[in-house]
Amino acid sequence: MADYHSTMRNAKPETTEWEDLQVKHGNWEAREKPPPPPEWTPNEREEKELDRELDVGEVVSKLDTCDVNDLSDLEDDFDDDRFLEQYRSQRLAELKEREKVVVLPPGHGEFLFIRREDFVKEVTEASSKAWVITHLYQEANERSQIMQRSLDELCKKYVGTKFVKIISTDCIPKYPDDLLPTLLLYKDGKVQKTMEGLAKFGGKRLTPESIAFELNELFPEDPVLTLGSNAAGGDRARLHAQSQAEVVRSAVNRFIKESEDKTLSEEEDDLWD
Repeated sequence: MADYHSTMRNAKPETTEWEDLQVKHGNWEAREKPPPPPEWTPNEREEKELDRELDVGEVVSKLDTCDVNDLSDLEDDFDDDRFLEQYRSQRLAELKEREKVVVLPPGHGEFLFIRREDFVKEVTEASSKAWVITHLYQEANERSQIMQRSLDELCKKYVGTKFVKIISTDCIPKYPDDLLPTLLLYKDGKVQKTMEGLAKFGGKRLTPESIAFELNELFPEDPVLTLGSNAAGGDRARLHAQSQAEVVRSAVNRFIKESEDKTLSEEEDDLWD
């Protein structure tokens, strides 16, 4: 049977301990140990790939910090147009989303709870810039809860108006619960109107729209509720029309939704009959 084996051409293996011992005792001649293998160096193709990867990292890091005007300047820094366009589009989308985010002052877009010591700053002084609706309430008062639910909706929509709430007896000691809820409408540093109870807004069946309509009818030339525009003077009539149009639109949408819910409820009742 043939004896199969393989050999390594130009191989220079390391010496073993046994071989070193024989050389030490003079039995064998010492062999030259092979030199250490050369350190790896990239060839021309590999060097190009490494350079390209470095360019990619550099471009990506720039894209993370540049603004809209700087994005077009990066086109000369990288030769892969498809790669650059992908990151450029992504960065532009991020910048556009960031521009949409508007940081509103406290009390605009959400209710601001205040205490008596905050009143002058958050209401009296703040009313020089915009209308401030101050809700005097009590946590356990049912009418206050009804009013607050509707005001919460209005606050999110009419971000040009400031909304604050304060416990009635903290604002005015011994304030009677019979007058709750109470709305104080502040403008230019003083109370322009005081509205007590729910009757003016439709009683316990009030809606955000009924409150909005009544508020904006008080001062047609300077609407209490605004959608966030800073326009003044000759534009006040336009703001009033815009705000009242939004009230009507919201009322119609609410009526449609309630009608649809009522229809679905009646259909479900018919199915069980």
